Amino acid sequence: MKTRLLAGERIMTDSLPLKRVFLWTLIVTLCISALIGVYAFLFGQFGDMEIKILLTTLSISFFSIIALACAAAFEMKKGSILAPLGLAVSLLGLLTFLPGIWGECFDSEAYGKTMGIVAIAGFALAHFCLLAIVPLEKSKRWVFYATSAFIFALAIHLSSWIIFEFHNEEFHIRIAGVLGILDGCGSLLVPILYKLGGRESFPPVPTGRLDRIELFCPRCGNRETYDVGTILCGKCSLKMNVEIVEEADE
Repeated sequence: MKTRLLAGERIMTDSLPLKRVFLWTLIVTLCISALIGVYAFLFGQFGDMEIKILLTTLSISFFSIIALACAAAFEMKKGSILAPLGLAVSLLGLLTFLPGIWGECFDSEAYGKTMGIVAIAGFALAHFCLLAIVPLEKSKRWVFYATSAFIFALAIHLSSWIIFEFHNEEFHIRIAGVLGILDGCGSLLVPILYKLGGRESFPPVPTGRLDRIELFCPRCGNRETYDVGTILCGKCSLKMNVEIVEEADE
């Protein structure tokens, strides 16, 4: 007797209209920003106005990408409280950078330092959220935790440098370089371990009882036991149709 699991169609649920509104807003904003940036490059004279437009475009793109990464982790219920914190930082970044660019607040040392710290915090949170999405098995999760520690250690070090203006620059450059290398290595190891089988394999389909099955959600990696048929992931709300078909041995 052979037991075969037929993966049904994966249907993206419409239970998250806020996400769809956010994504479409992001698409429209990025397209408008890109068009303005292209116009500035092709036809602008690179005066103050063109520089402000380009900086605005870069700021919107940067914080939109941060928001998108954090929103993905938040939707999949990964990253605990840091995912919504990243969304808040991305909004704070726009509220800080855009008035700073158009109000020419760069001359204010405190305002400039705030902009730098917000950018570093947003990048670190987005980086963490992207790694948190990868569903590593428990025995290899330590790589994710260690990499997360390097991410935030680097962010704290750079932010402290901005605030306190350390004078021993060579020493702090070395520290930042070491943390950056460890951060980069860990960031590459997490997806590599996943590709090499770093998450638990699917459990075998039981032959005695064929009305329930234990499986991983293909989107968020959540492991649960479900009744066969139309199932809904308890974490990311992904709908799946699962059918188990028995075939006679040849």
